[in-house]
Amino acid sequence: QWAEYCEWNESTEECQEIGGGGGGDIVYGPFEVSSISQTDGMRDGPLYADATLYYPENMDTMMTSIVLGPGWGGDGIYMSEWAYYFSSHGFIATTIDYNDPIDESHQQRAEAMLDLIETIKLENIRNESPVYNRIDTNKFAAVGYSLSGGVAQLVAMLDSTLDAAIALNPTIIVEDCDGCADYQYCICLLPEHLNHNVPTLIIAGENEIDELPSYDGLLGADQYFNTPESTTKMLYEIAGGGHSSAENPFNNNIQSKTLNWLKFNLMDSTSVCINLLQAPTDASLFLTTLDCVNTIAYDINEDGLVDNADFIMLLTMVVNESQTELADINYDLHTDIYDLLLLSDHIHHTF
Repeated sequence: QWAEYCEWNESTEECQEIGGGGGGDIVYGPFEVSSISQTDGMRDGPLYADATLYYPENMDTMMTSIVLGPGWGGDGIYMSEWAYYFSSHGFIATTIDYNDPIDESHQQRAEAMLDLIETIKLENIRNESPVYNRIDTNKFAAVGYSLSGGVAQLVAMLDSTLDAAIALNPTIIVEDCDGCADYQYCICLLPEHLNHNVPTLIIAGENEIDELPSYDGLLGADQYFNTPESTTKMLYEIAGGGHSSAENPFNNNIQSKTLNWLKFNLMDSTSVCINLLQAPTDASLFLTTLDCVNTIAYDINEDGLVDNADFIMLLTMVVNESQTELADINYDLHTDIYDLLLLSDHIHHTF
């Protein structure tokens, strides 16, 4: 079905990118991927032109979702390789066609992404949908390349319930004639423009400014430094990279960082946190506020509190030999008495 993208590697038992150029093969996940669009019955959102929803087949748990936006002038097809890659690893990934891919503002595109999230939620209750009753409607991430990388940040500004954002070679334009009065066209980037708490991964190229001199102060590193220090954020700057260095998932380091960022923030996979903190071998700059020490998931029942109810739930899991990452407090790949002891000690010292 996806022969134009990948071929089966018998030794690794994985689908790998044909040709393997651009810094490495795409390491696809274990799931076959299918897709649907508006012609298959999806809602026609008023704030965007079209969308294609990619989903993993035979996924036996509820799926979390990603919306993906292309660069300036591009349609959703330009993000299809990213969508297929993420879906093969267990995510619903939906690409967007903007109403006006040339002239729409960042703000309009951010609102379009939020409109697309509403469409995805409706797929969970549409009887004819192949993802009917299989979507976790509380877990979403916004991913964008270039112009849409900045848009992903603005989506986070508009909706604080977003679980993650990924900005790939992002540019951003915020018109603010009060704050940016001293700048040309009332355009600049200030901390108040990115004052959100959504975990944000920014992947940029070291040499993007050489290609985009007019975006001085509006690129990836600039966005990182203007995002609050209290927000979980990460900057991975690719040594020698230009503006297209993260356009496609051909770099193995990019694959690892993006996938683990989504697993950590959308799937509660705390075990990937240490991997996220490892600086890529091709990074000219690597900065983060991520703290793995404080990510232990003591809140077993996810009610926002850590109390005896969590202990009872964990005890039940241990008795029933249920194995979940959320309950594996000591990261030893087992849910057992040792996790109970850690949780008991935490509750005792908290209260």
